[in-house]
Amino acid sequence: MLKLFEKLVEASRSRGVRFVIHFAKCRGKVGVDREVKALDEEGRPAPWSRVFPGITPQNVLQQCVVKKVEVYKGAELVAEFKSIEEALSSL
Repeated sequence: MLKLFEKLVEASRSRGVRFVIHFAKCRGKVGVDREVKALDEEGRPAPWSRVFPGITPQNVLQQCVVKKVEVYKGAELVAEFKSIEEALSSL
């Protein structure tokens, strides 16, 4: 799972994009904008332990089901995908 986060961070840095990962079973989101961040329900950065209580960053992709991955360039939504792998392969 960490390999996926590493690939997202690398893509974010090299292409100047930002990823927001939405989950079906968890309220919070994960943002990847040159680094991995926990985002609250409104999309603001928040402490990981408050957004995902009891779930470590290494396990969030295993314990929470990915609903969609949004790709932003600046403030503009560029694309939306159903999985992280699909988002990475299309960039």
